[in-house]
Amino acid sequence: MKYLLILACALILSACSSSQYSNNDEQPYEYVDAWAFTPSEQQFSAALDYISAQTNYAQPNWDSINDALYFMRAYSYYGDLEALTDEQLQSLNDALVSLAGKADTASTPQKQRFMEQFAVTVYRLLDTPKLHQNASQWLSTIAQQLTDKTSSSTLASDYALWESYRMIGFLAFSARSEERLANALVSGELLQEILVAHIARGDWHQAHALWALGYMHQLLDEQAQQALDQQVWQQITRYESDLAKQQSLFSGIYLVNSFRGVSSCEETFQGQCSVIDIDDALPINHACSESLFIRATSLDSSQLAYSCEKLTAQEEDFHRLLATHKQPVANDHNTALRVVIFDNYSDYNRYGQLLFDINTNNGGMYIEGTPSDPNNQATFYSFRAFWTQDRNKVWNLNHEYVHYLDGRFNKYGGFGHFPAQLVWWSEGLAELIAKGDNNHRANEAITETPKAERPTLEEIFTTNYENSSSRQIYQWSYLAIRYLAEHDLQGLRLLQQHLKGDFYQGYSDTLAILAQKHQGQFEAFLNHYPEAIKQQAAKEKRKVNKLYRYLYRDYLMPEHLSYGQGHQHIF
Repeated sequence: MKYLLILACALILSACSSSQYSNNDEQPYEYVDAWAFTPSEQQFSAALDYISAQTNYAQPNWDSINDALYFMRAYSYYGDLEALTDEQLQSLNDALVSLAGKADTASTPQKQRFMEQFAVTVYRLLDTPKLHQNASQWLSTIAQQLTDKTSSSTLASDYALWESYRMIGFLAFSARSEERLANALVSGELLQEILVAHIARGDWHQAHALWALGYMHQLLDEQAQQALDQQVWQQITRYESDLAKQQSLFSGIYLVNSFRGVSSCEETFQGQCSVIDIDDALPINHACSESLFIRATSLDSSQLAYSCEKLTAQEEDFHRLLATHKQPVANDHNTALRVVIFDNYSDYNRYGQLLFDINTNNGGMYIEGTPSDPNNQATFYSFRAFWTQDRNKVWNLNHEYVHYLDGRFNKYGGFGHFPAQLVWWSEGLAELIAKGDNNHRANEAITETPKAERPTLEEIFTTNYENSSSRQIYQWSYLAIRYLAEHDLQGLRLLQQHLKGDFYQGYSDTLAILAQKHQGQFEAFLNHYPEAIKQQAAKEKRKVNKLYRYLYRDYLMPEHLSYGQGHQHIF
């Protein structure tokens, strides 16, 4: 009897010390509509505290949890992300994973809403290198969601699935530069198998599965890539009998989202790709002048006129700055530039690869080709700035046009003709002519970089695409070109003369002289910018931490879903 009494007491004490409370006496979370105003870090902390506390209950308050997570979604766009500590984000991760383990205690609509919020919270707040050790937990939870067949399809379940697909795709995009995240995505091949199986579901499920698999393809070794290609094609042909549809799905969604195009179709996937007609994809054919014409998807007459004017207006600035006298370099037959303008990045990604076989993992590009070839066609590929309200704006239009002018009137030979030290010249000059004195990103580069860490002229002159940061390629190169244009125009034009005359040694020697001669003055030049920064910063609108605009594809968007009330995102 004595031992039974001790055992009973022990059981009572054990129950009392448990972190799982049967009664949820927490006050419901008071929802804050952070979409209407800038949320504070204190409000984020309060939401985090509430979510964390709910992990202690056997029956969490799912409606309030979902409200708190929706607030966090808004915070991820409008809040100060730098104010969040690593400890806060880890606590959010722990709470999220813990609650996912209890999701079966929720009603079906509550559970589906939570799974939608789970996926969004991961890719909006937790996708940082310091938290990627948790990626296996995230992906395990989403794998369960993608294989859950216990509930019928509803609007809530479709939102949960949609965000689950997007979470995988967005994480796969991040994983291209994060090995630990990449390993979590491709280890065990579980996610690949699930996504391949979802091809059979047809409709928007099928399109999302192919898109996510295209992103994941880039994370695999060559053998695994080939195996995935075969699995995808076999699954498509198993459930789709029409050859044209098979080809459209395989090449128009899967291949292009693994950044493969015409070359892959001709060499590896013969008979598996759609054949695109240029007049179907780009029915607009408009001549601005004898040296400039536009192929476009759907620009109207006013938009075409605007683009032509924007392009030709800067030519005089270019020729005046470098005193070209409008005389092209020797052996250059690029007498006319073709400007290809797609409606958005999605079309650029698809048709740029399937029509022109260009790499579309960028924001547009200029292909000079072989200027010594009389049949060569220099082309600038771009798309409308679909994320802005300006219906006329074409992304990087002026910048890329300068690359054409630079190749035609400044630099002998085609791209890569000179061995080195040309990136700063090409990108800096394009930025200067396109933006003039109004370059806010260059201002940011100066104010956000401590003086001791700013690159020297010598370092800027050695900028390259492989190892230099985007800021050095564009902003610091712009600043170097602008400095020379304002303080040593003769030196700038001497560089141009060496390039035009195919005298690389003279160009390289002159760079060394300019770097030594001007470093002190260049530092003083940079120090004159802060006041302009302060004035411009005061005019800035409410900051938005938007989704990376090239992540998603507009043709994937399910017709019955939207970014409306309760499911907002900011692009």
